[in-house]
Amino acid sequence: MVRLRKKYKVRKTLLIVGEGDSEEAFLKHLRELYCSEGAGVAATVRNAHGKGPEHVINHAARLARIYSYDIVVALLDTDIVWTDKLKKEARKAKIEMVGSSPCLEGLLLSILGERPAEQSVECKKSIQQLLGTDLTERQSYARHYPKSLLDSARATIGELDRLVKFIQGKRLLASSHRPTNTGARFSRNAFCASLASSVFAIAAVMSCS
Repeated sequence: MVRLRKKYKVRKTLLIVGEGDSEEAFLKHLRELYCSEGAGVAATVRNAHGKGPEHVINHAARLARIYSYDIVVALLDTDIVWTDKLKKEARKAKIEMVGSSPCLEGLLLSILGERPAEQSVECKKSIQQLLGTDLTERQSYARHYPKSLLDSARATIGELDRLVKFIQGKRLLASSHRPTNTGARFSRNAFCASLASSVFAIAAVMSCS
């Protein structure tokens, strides 16, 4: 009797690094919702423990050098300017940068349909007044940010949609989803080859007549 071997689907691996404890809890909440029962990618969430966007990128790059991940993402606040040098370092390390404007609390307010303030400190006050919960605990997000709310918010909040798509495995590294002219180049080559063949064929006919 021949036994059929069970085929296992190899999932892509994702490393996603957040700036602090609240980001870590939120990202784990997203992972639980969108990676359940083998869906999405095999996502690893890490905490950079603050110190600004440069430290987050360096922390993500260091982990990426140690382990082989298919996708590496950094969730960063935008209240500190992302310099050209920082963006260049992220591109070199193949790290996707996703922004929380102006901070995670601002993103959380936007998901709830609230307009976030421009200053991070005001966003932090507003979210506490609105929810009155510990944002470093994953259970807080389970209560206030169900999947139905997140799915609805994705239609208008591009960065949230990007995060979810990364976790679902629907987005590849920046280098892989940049459009290339490879197909067009092959098409032009094929056209030139066909044209050359036609010219030679016409020349052969004329030489025989």
